[in-house]
Amino acid sequence: MSFVGGISRHHGKAIPLLEYLAETTPIQFFGYGAKTLPRASPIRKRHNGEVWGPDMYRALARSRITVNRHINVAENNANNMRLYEATGVGSLLITDRKDNLGEIFDVGKEVVAYSSPEEAAELVRYYIDHPDEAEAIAKAGQARTLKDHTYKSRMEELKPILERYLEERG
Repeated sequence: MSFVGGISRHHGKAIPLLEYLAETTPIQFFGYGAKTLPRASPIRKRHNGEVWGPDMYRALARSRITVNRHINVAENNANNMRLYEATGVGSLLITDRKDNLGEIFDVGKEVVAYSSPEEAAELVRYYIDHPDEAEAIAKAGQARTLKDHTYKSRMEELKPILERYLEERG
């Protein structure tokens, strides 16, 4: 089980969640910014260093479960890359509940969503104890990402937007 990502002032609202998970689940942390945490932070005890590029994908792929949270500027929108990176490598994604998450994935069937640190920890423990369910959701999430959330599909969505914009400026 992992969290892969940054821990910095931009991620300030997530630190209580991550510390709670460090105290209540077998989570391992990968990413930058841990040195900015107080020495007593339980995250530091389980932090495995920074991972970038292929090493980041390997850390995600080795995780049966990975936890995601959006940075503060995301507000109530699901929109970070970890949604697609984690599901794309076949890890069960447990992510923070956002208004539009259901437009991206079938929540409960392709990803799992939480609304509080306590709920996140409960979901992690549940899926650790129910590996077949976790695997089924992870496989469905991976299939959805590889089908609908590729760069090719995003560029096909972006093309008419750019064409309209260019025509207006034309």
